[in-house]
Amino acid sequence: MHTLRFALPLALALSFPIAAIAATPTRVTAADLHLDLLHPATSTYLVYMHGPQGSGIKRAMLASSEVRRERVDGKSAWVIEQHWEDQNGVAHSARTVHAAGDISTISQTSSWTRPDRKFTTRIEPARGYGNIEGELPEASRSAMQAGFSAMKDGWWMNWHSDLTLLPLLPYEKGGTLRIRLFDVGMPAPMDVDYTVVGERALTGADGRRRDCWLVETESGRPGSGNHQRFWIDKNTRVVVKEEDVFNGMYRSKVLLEAPATIEFPLPPPGPPAKG
Repeated sequence: MHTLRFALPLALALSFPIAAIAATPTRVTAADLHLDLLHPATSTYLVYMHGPQGSGIKRAMLASSEVRRERVDGKSAWVIEQHWEDQNGVAHSARTVHAAGDISTISQTSSWTRPDRKFTTRIEPARGYGNIEGELPEASRSAMQAGFSAMKDGWWMNWHSDLTLLPLLPYEKGGTLRIRLFDVGMPAPMDVDYTVVGERALTGADGRRRDCWLVETESGRPGSGNHQRFWIDKNTRVVVKEEDVFNGMYRSKVLLEAPATIEFPLPPPGPPAKG
């Protein structure tokens, strides 16, 4: 198992002028998504923080997700299970149920374990229901609760499932695509613009070429200096690579060639050695 090695210099990607391509945004709704390209899959990304090249990495973890088609409460749905693990154990897990017809969120249970807190959230957007359990500062708890009632106000795509769902946007239209997003912790759904700034070819260690759309967003905060950049395979509709820039740091996500799942359990321990 290995990560793909990319031939694209970071400086080249950073030099591509986003302002020259962005135009009047095209509104994206559920009807515009390529839901026919969504399929069951298991994937793992290497996620890590870093500064300039050569400065070292920190907070590395493996983020795995499994996408399944199921019937939930008698209705057809897509279920996305996320599992994020670092050197201390499971840092994050989530189970999100999406309606098959328009990928709206039916329910989500999400847990986070951090050095200073551990909490779980449960939401059912259609009825504006949300619940928070665990250790959370009161200000953070209040901010999260404030957004629960807004969840039932129209269609939105779940930002928490972005690595699975963002590739379904109609990037072949080019330009800037505007979609309504929401995630637990936000005060309400918001419009976020994704701009197709060009195309890139990434070549893996096995020589296989991936023709990608290069897509950028300012994460709904234009002018903040925070950027996300995605390399999205045009044929498979998979995020191959992501680079985020915020607070003067990078966060990178790189798709592993094979999912980091354990198939064979450890054998039981043998008898203690005789002294």
